[in-house]
Amino acid sequence: MIRLTVDGLVKRFGQVAAVDGASLEVAPGELCAVVGPPGAGKSTLSRLLAGLETPDDGEVFFDDRMVQSTPPRERGVGVVFPDFALWPTMTVAENVAYPLAIRRVKAPERRRRLAETLSMLRIDSLAGKRPEQLSPAQAFRVALARAVVAGPDLLILDEPLDPFDSRGKAEVLAEIRTVREEVGITAILLTRSVAEALAACDRVAVMDLGRILQAGPPDDVYNGPVDAFVARFLGPTNLLQGQIDGNGAGPDGRRELVVRTPLGRLVATMPGPALAVPLPPGTPVTLSIRPETLAFGPTIPADWNRFPATIERMSFQGETRLIELRGPGDWPITAKALQSRSRALREGQSLTLSVAPEFVTLLPGRLGNA
Repeated sequence: MIRLTVDGLVKRFGQVAAVDGASLEVAPGELCAVVGPPGAGKSTLSRLLAGLETPDDGEVFFDDRMVQSTPPRERGVGVVFPDFALWPTMTVAENVAYPLAIRRVKAPERRRRLAETLSMLRIDSLAGKRPEQLSPAQAFRVALARAVVAGPDLLILDEPLDPFDSRGKAEVLAEIRTVREEVGITAILLTRSVAEALAACDRVAVMDLGRILQAGPPDDVYNGPVDAFVARFLGPTNLLQGQIDGNGAGPDGRRELVVRTPLGRLVATMPGPALAVPLPPGTPVTLSIRPETLAFGPTIPADWNRFPATIERMSFQGETRLIELRGPGDWPITAKALQSRSRALREGQSLTLSVAPEFVTLLPGRLGNA
């Protein structure tokens, strides 16, 4: 298993930088999701890592080996392409064995590796079929088998979840994790499926306009976004514009900031060294509060933020209810609660909302610029 390091990678097409100074580090054996909207640069990044495109600047390391100038066949990268890109005139066995054939692996070893890989992906019975005879799930397993059969150092999966519904995506991700653990390989998943990436991956990197904006463990990135784009892209959130009113320390020693907002003064807790210097009073900031972190009274811990609100409408969503409210100054608020804990709530009801300081995330700048 290799450590992947991407440092300041740039790829231009004419005047457009599809990848613009992207940097990322993935630990050996990690499954890292690179998420972003269409046009973020994800596919170009994958082609740069695989050696299918040449960067204009920046470096790529597999452990201590610099590989950005290494030809694709010598790089040790397996790729699952969008739509899986199986050769229609070849059987499943021929598709999977193709990387071994072009590497001139001897026939006995080629047969052994092919048999092991077909068995691992449970596609032995499909060996003689052609791609048009396969279901999307079977085609994915064949593409995955072809990507790992030669024992690559890095596995890249470029938008493999697109053809599937929610259940199919979960099955594909389970397959990826199983194969990654059995083979022992570092893997990059490029996807727009944020919820699945957060649930299944060891690391998540958010990409937009060719740059990696933030990367880290899923819960850290989700609960501590660096800006409003990351906060919004990873899921619904309440964004509030405010001004710093004071700095202090919480009961456990963590830095706290008091912020004046349309909902009143709210306390935000700063995780780690997010801000090295105190922010002076009056500094404009933006706060992000996820809907599921808002709690309904009556029992509220003494150190939590609280403010009044009125329920405007509720939407039943199975295990949860989406609750739209109005707070002080008629400010719109969205909350989410388990349906078992929100049955007594009614539209038009006035109540108190609360949120722990650690779930009030400080973002730099005004809301319009965040």
